[in-house]
Amino acid sequence: MWYYGQSSFPNRRTIIAGCVAGLGLAAFPSLAMADKRAEEYAVKLGRKVLELARSGASDKVLKRKFLALLTRNANIRAVARFALGKYRRRMPANLMPEYYRLVLDYIAGMFVYYRKDLAAQDIRALKSRKRGPWTTVETQLVFPGGKTTKALWRIYTGGGPLRVGDLNIKGIWLSLRMRDKFVSILNESKGDFAALMQYLRENAA
Repeated sequence: MWYYGQSSFPNRRTIIAGCVAGLGLAAFPSLAMADKRAEEYAVKLGRKVLELARSGASDKVLKRKFLALLTRNANIRAVARFALGKYRRRMPANLMPEYYRLVLDYIAGMFVYYRKDLAAQDIRALKSRKRGPWTTVETQLVFPGGKTTKALWRIYTGGGPLRVGDLNIKGIWLSLRMRDKFVSILNESKGDFAALMQYLRENAA
């Protein structure tokens, strides 16, 4: 069982959190072109997430499945580095392997915690806009009874396999929320990375 209290995350209807890299753009550039390949990828990945959220699996089993899904489809290292904010260049190299692993676990745990908010019946691509190596795909989650909510996906389309870099639910980007939390911990500890690592280990436990 992974518990995320009020001190860790905002209200469950405000944010999903984690995975995953770089800055998210809430507005689409007016001159950018649609990217059908990225739209298809976002829908395909989204349906896997929704299926897991609806599965009724135990927290332990569900977390393991989200870990596998994120490992295959998300650039966890880029997300983890971005989440360090101004402390990115200061983190000791010997801590990075464990930090990457704990961030992956942290994001998977968030998906487990917010499983009810992700348990939509289907997902539809509405539009997409490409900017540089990234494409932002706007999708609609469809819930029982006809309720809908939008989700934005940041997809890396700069070459090689597509990878999700960030997720936005109700105006909140996961990577930015993580950065706010991690930087806050490091600010309070005056840059002591032991405090951040302890926080992540406790959430993993």
